[in-house]
Amino acid sequence: MKAFIKPAIDFFKNLKGKVAIVFGHDCDSVASASIIYKISKKLGLRPKLIVSLHNFEIDEKTEKRLRKFKNIVVVDIGDTPEERINRLSESRNFLVIDHHLPKNYKCVYVNPRIYNKNIYMPASYIAWLIYREFFEDDAILWIAAFGTLGDFGVKSNKDLFMILKKKHPQLIGNSRIEDRKLFDKSLIGKIAKMVDSCRIFEGIRGVEYVTKLIANSKSHEDLLKDKRVNKVYKSLERAFKNELKKVEEKKIEIGEYIVYEIKGRLNLKSSLASYLPKIYPNKIIFVAQKSEEGYYEVSVRRGVNRKVNLAKLVEKISKNIRAKGGGHPTAAGMRVDDLKELIEFLKNKKRKNYLLY
Repeated sequence: MKAFIKPAIDFFKNLKGKVAIVFGHDCDSVASASIIYKISKKLGLRPKLIVSLHNFEIDEKTEKRLRKFKNIVVVDIGDTPEERINRLSESRNFLVIDHHLPKNYKCVYVNPRIYNKNIYMPASYIAWLIYREFFEDDAILWIAAFGTLGDFGVKSNKDLFMILKKKHPQLIGNSRIEDRKLFDKSLIGKIAKMVDSCRIFEGIRGVEYVTKLIANSKSHEDLLKDKRVNKVYKSLERAFKNELKKVEEKKIEIGEYIVYEIKGRLNLKSSLASYLPKIYPNKIIFVAQKSEEGYYEVSVRRGVNRKVNLAKLVEKISKNIRAKGGGHPTAAGMRVDDLKELIEFLKNKKRKNYLLY
């Protein structure tokens, strides 16, 4: 057993009754929540899946929903204000499983970056480690894999994919065990895209549907055969191709940077940002989309030839404009009040020939 997951093992061993499982919207969130749901079910608990209204934090409305629960597990949500978590955990059994920059949470807190700030281990992978301390892991390997792949965690966690290839070779096929190759060429990559299509097309309703489907599944075939998910996935493929055509025409190129704003209602932002690095291998890519609240959500990725630490990059940008940013070296995100402010900032840095990293 990896020492950092022991508090989670002890937590589940001492848990009884109903438990809320709170999670965000992306593949890693869906997968990790599904695995924790399966653990809870097999231990005789009564799990309830709750999608946070915001992807990376427990918002105030979700906090109110959680007040009626005595047992709470939060997975893959890294930016909740410390006072909110600490308030909720005061009189509850409260576990946070995360892999973002550590916070001062006063609860049972499982995060490998507490011990090694440079480690990259998605929540799905951590949930898999916890699961296998209780049960045989064959049934959830595919879930842990698509979640880890969805968070670009293959390179740092190859052991999971080597086991998957041995036990379920059809999910890997002839693809090399690398993030980009698996996304583009393998069945596990298709599964990750199918899961994400539910978020893109149906928002929180889609996330709820696909998570319940996976959490109660017997195998990956349950997802692959689901009519609703297949219909949404085909719609995504068409919409994605149309959006790609617009990028070349409407992108803003600022030296080594590319900024592109999605104008439509579909939340294609992170999917498009993850695809563009192979088209623009030497660029740093910002894909923005305006939220209903009026600010811009920006996914930041690096071209396949770049080695820039994107987490540090967005941190520096956020100190200079009205923005909040964070993430990982290979994939990061920002909330920007005014997209024009970000564009002007990048233009100024280019004119001054000043690198941000």
